Amino acid sequence: MNTLSQTDFLAGVLIVLIILLTFLASILSKRKNYKPLQTPQAFSGIDTLMHRSSEEGKTLIIGLGEGFSGLSTGMGDTTGLLVERTLMNRVVFNDKPTQAFSSDGALANISRMVVFGAYQNATATELFRPEHNQLSGPSPFAGMAGLLPELARPGNAGLVMAGAFRPESILIADLAERKRVPLIFTSGSVASQAAFFATEAEITLGEDYYLPAVGKSNRGYVQGTAMTLNWLRVIIAIALLVAAVLKLSGVLP
Repeated sequence: MNTLSQTDFLAGVLIVLIILLTFLASILSKRKNYKPLQTPQAFSGIDTLMHRSSEEGKTLIIGLGEGFSGLSTGMGDTTGLLVERTLMNRVVFNDKPTQAFSSDGALANISRMVVFGAYQNATATELFRPEHNQLSGPSPFAGMAGLLPELARPGNAGLVMAGAFRPESILIADLAERKRVPLIFTSGSVASQAAFFATEAEITLGEDYYLPAVGKSNRGYVQGTAMTLNWLRVIIAIALLVAAVLKLSGVLP
């Protein structure tokens, strides 16, 4: 057996195990009642900021990131729109309207439709103001520079950053800490997660970023997916250990 066939054999075994595990998890998720998953702390924090905005009459700020351009790598980077929809459906009648800022023109337009839909569902379209949903800048860094002055204004209940952000956005976290404004950060960028991990912001790690709907993490399909992902991590970790042993023993080149 040559080197190429050994590698193909190991890869084939790993693929078969992943397929079997996914199939088994889909069956078990329909038959077994799992222990409820804990809602990520960051999304519990979003709920807290919504209540604070309502009770104290302060403005809640939402940063949606770069959206469909720049750092965005897929539709998952537009999760901020789902966060915005959840927020707006619950804060329509606040004393201070929620402010949303985007660093991408297409994202800003879609965000405006999301906000208008929230007011329309609440039969309060007369309260909708386009200026409460703005394009903070035509580029990522311009958008970050446009968000900083809004964050520096007094009377902010908190800042929710959900979407595609660069590690340089840590400047926003620094200002939030100096202004004592609670910050919640959710991004699919690993580099950005690492940068914000060293701050006081509440952040999401891994697939927690893809749970944007507050309180929805106990659905059956979410629990089945979480179980499958956990087992996939185990298989990948074991595969890496086996590959390291085979490499050190000279079986693999």
